[in-house]
Amino acid sequence: MKRNNLLAKEILEMVSTEDNSGGGLYRSEIFGIFTERYAHQGAGLEPAVSYHLHLLETAGFVKVTRTDHDEDNFEMTWAGHDFIEAN
Repeated sequence: MKRNNLLAKEILEMVSTEDNSGGGLYRSEIFGIFTERYAHQGAGLEPAVSYHLHLLETAGFVKVTRTDHDEDNFEMTWAGHDFIEAN
């Protein structure tokens, strides 16, 4: 799968803006938001979103707290905020 900078930035912006309590967003919440925004694409986005969440973690843009598959929690890092501001 190819990296998509627009998708990566959209995920970071989503985690930043939708995280009202400062505790990050769960994987299921992120998938839910994408499902609402892109209902016409169905579940086809889930593999791409999962892949980009992994890329964002390995780049240090999000911190992941792992539980079970659907309840991994993603929090913004300083570097993630810097990426959004720079792009």
